[in-house]
Amino acid sequence: MRSDSPTLSVVIPAWNAAGHIRPCLEALAAQRAEPEAYEVVVVDDCSPDDTAAVAEALGARVVRHEANAGAAAARNTGARAARGEVLLFLDSDVIPDPDLVAGCLDLFGFGRSVAPPPAVATGRYSPEPANDTPFARYKALWTWHCWQQTGAKTGRSGHIQGALSAIRRDVFGELGGFDESYVGGSVEDYEFSLRLRQRGLEVVFDDRLRGRHHFPGFSTVARNYWDRARMWARLGPQARSFSSGQANARSALAAVSALGSAAGHAAVPLLPITFPLVALADLGYVVSTGPFLLFVARREGPRFALYAGAVHYALSAVVGAAAITAPFGAGSRR
Repeated sequence: MRSDSPTLSVVIPAWNAAGHIRPCLEALAAQRAEPEAYEVVVVDDCSPDDTAAVAEALGARVVRHEANAGAAAARNTGARAARGEVLLFLDSDVIPDPDLVAGCLDLFGFGRSVAPPPAVATGRYSPEPANDTPFARYKALWTWHCWQQTGAKTGRSGHIQGALSAIRRDVFGELGGFDESYVGGSVEDYEFSLRLRQRGLEVVFDDRLRGRHHFPGFSTVARNYWDRARMWARLGPQARSFSSGQANARSALAAVSALGSAAGHAAVPLLPITFPLVALADLGYVVSTGPFLLFVARREGPRFALYAGAVHYALSAVVGAAAITAPFGAGSRR
């Protein structure tokens, strides 16, 4: 994973990642691409554990932060330290597919492809998670389904996914990198995508940029959704729309419907007259989420689809509540 003049640099922001970065780096060491073609740069964001030692032992070049600065700053640091012409951003809890690096090199014009190379591209997580728990299986299927309905159909995306995306290093530098002012469940990749679009740069979706993600539990995801939804609500008027991934019109309808449904069912015993509105909210949730639940039922069976529907209902209500409270409070910026 070491080269004096690599074509591609894999940049991995890492904080407190000693427990899960090993599979990521081992998968990078086993890539089918020529070892001289790429390097791996891990940015240890002032981890309290042995992240740096584990990464160095596995052959990565490690850059350390003296103070914790967040994923956006770590990615920017890694980009400055990178020597490749292409930056491939990968999170430490993603296990890349064996052909990730080779596919990325080919996509950006350093392989057999004759298609014009893009300036920036994004991929998606595999439908199988790195950790096999019911919630992780739900999350993996949900993110896969969202991209299947958007980027996979068009070959284009409204935004990059910071955990699995690639960009020419010169373009990244011209745009000034990621905005480091976002904290919490940050959305710096969405904000960066706004600047890409303002420059007239199109984000290509390519399924060769793929890996299995190690998903956290429900409570962590709910907190992240809360923070991100508040910032999505602020970015929405600037973005006009987010056309890919989990932030899309169907997800917004599910969030509004789930919140209205949950609040309505609590209120119906006191105000029976509201029942028609509650039924309408229930219908909205079923309509917006139905295609996903049918996909899950066909793949995993009806029983798991019921579980996925319940979990998705709860998370959608969290997103709805976060969005309507977005004008209040400090939000997720420093």
